[in-house]
Amino acid sequence: MQRAIEQFNSNIKSAKDMGILYEHLTENLKLPNDLSDVLRAQWAYAVSALDKLVHELVRIGMLQAFSGQRPKTKKFNDFPISLETCQKIQQLNQSTETLPTETPEHYFDQEIIVKHRHLSFQDPDKISDILSLIWDEKQKWQKIALLLNESDDSIKKELKNIVKRRNQIVHEADIDIQTNLRTPISASDTKQVVEFLHKLGESIFNAISM
Repeated sequence: MQRAIEQFNSNIKSAKDMGILYEHLTENLKLPNDLSDVLRAQWAYAVSALDKLVHELVRIGMLQAFSGQRPKTKKFNDFPISLETCQKIQQLNQSTETLPTETPEHYFDQEIIVKHRHLSFQDPDKISDILSLIWDEKQKWQKIALLLNESDDSIKKELKNIVKRRNQIVHEADIDIQTNLRTPISASDTKQVVEFLHKLGESIFNAISM
């Protein structure tokens, strides 16, 4: 788990560095170019950092549950794995001669990666659902919001708005469908988004680690 939060903090730092770059180019060098795409990239990257964190927390937590280091949740017990993986694990458990890399945990890890590879965990409901694989808490967002001294409704609403704008940036070139013009973006708004996602990611980590 610690590795996941350390990677998240590194990714968030990279997002913050993009904001510093934008300020340097616009305020110090005073370049005349429109550099707002730097902010759009910063916004999208910060959301991706949270997405990656949830992926890693779930993957590591599931491996811990698989090896008996973490309680197994109901959703974990219902997690489907392929017959091929079942057979490989069964063969390993029955064999006395295996390579160091050939472990049941290795094959289970590969199964998790394949199952979750094309999923995104950015929407509050999707985050709550996937965390059920490693965390049996029924009031997940209330627990997370408590660490942020906010209401769960306000946290979820803010995250949904951030992700909605991220999707507009990534999938629609940030163009307003009504005006056919790019939606304005500011350094101050983007900075607030990155800070919010940073605190949210740390709160998710702390909540499931309690």
